[in-house]
Amino acid sequence: MNRRAILGSLGALLFSAGAAIGVGRLAARKAPKTTNLRLVSLSPALTETVLTLGGAPNLVAVSNYCVLPPGVQLPRVGSSLTPSYEAIAAVRPSLILCDGSAGAKRTELGAIARCEVLPWLTLPEVVASIRRIGQQLDRTPAADALAQRLDLRLSRKPPLDAPRVLFLLAYDPDRPAELWFIRPNSLHGAALAAAGARNAVEHDVPGLPRLSVEELLRLDPDQVYILPMPGASIDQRQKQLTAFGQLAPLRAVKDGRVGIVNGTQSVGPSIIELVDALASMLRKMAGPRPTSGFVE
Repeated sequence: MNRRAILGSLGALLFSAGAAIGVGRLAARKAPKTTNLRLVSLSPALTETVLTLGGAPNLVAVSNYCVLPPGVQLPRVGSSLTPSYEAIAAVRPSLILCDGSAGAKRTELGAIARCEVLPWLTLPEVVASIRRIGQQLDRTPAADALAQRLDLRLSRKPPLDAPRVLFLLAYDPDRPAELWFIRPNSLHGAALAAAGARNAVEHDVPGLPRLSVEELLRLDPDQVYILPMPGASIDQRQKQLTAFGQLAPLRAVKDGRVGIVNGTQSVGPSIIELVDALASMLRKMAGPRPTSGFVE
C-alpha cells in the first residue's frame, strides 16, 4: 500500500473516531428522566402551537426564527435544518420538536434527547401534529379542540364558480421574474380555498412552488393576491402592486383585480386569521374596480 493510501485510511479512521466521540459526548449530556418536560422547538409553527396550548413553561429554547410573546426570552438554537447542537445540549432538553423539512437532523438531534419530527405541510398533517404536541404536553383536550377548529375552518371548499386566484408569496418588485406561489396542497392553499377562492394553480405541486412569467401568462388568473413579508410598509406594498401592474397582458391586471393581503405568513394556528383577510379581499374584489388595485 502506498503512502497516500495509508494516510487516507488513517484520516478516515480518525474522522470516524472523532464523530463517534462527539455523538457519545452529546448523548452523555442528555437530560435526566424527569416528570418536568424540558422542550426545545426548532420550528416557528411548532413553537406557536406549543404557546397556544399553554406550554410556555415547558420551553427551554427555540429556533432562530420563532416569535415569542413580549417579555419572553429564550435561547436561540438554530433551526430544524441547521440546529446548533452544543447550544441545544446546553439547555438539557428532554424532548426536541422539529418539523418534517427535508434534511431535518433527526439522527443527530436524537443523540441529545428524544426527538419528534412532525410533518407540517398539508392540513391533515398539521391536524395530526397538533394532536401529537398536545399528547407530549399532557394537554390533549386543548389540542384536540384546536385541531378540530383548524380542521373545520380550513376544510371548506370554494364554490365551483369562485374566481381563480393566484396567491403569491412576498413578490419582489426588483426581481419581477421570480414568482413564488402558494400551492393548493399547502396550509396557505387551504386558507385560500376556505376563504372562497379557487387556486389558479389547480394541481398539487411537488418541489419548489415557482412560476416563470410565461407560465403566469398561460394561467391568466382572474385575480392575483400578494402576501407581503412581515413588517412591510404601505409604501413597500404599493411598490409591489405597481411593479406587478407592469404585467399588462394579464386579465387580473387589466381588470384591476390585484391585491396586497394583510395576512400572516405563519403556518401555525394563527393562519385562521389569514382566512378572514382573504375573505375580506374577495369581497373587495367583487365590488367596483379600483384605479390601482387593492392594498390592505
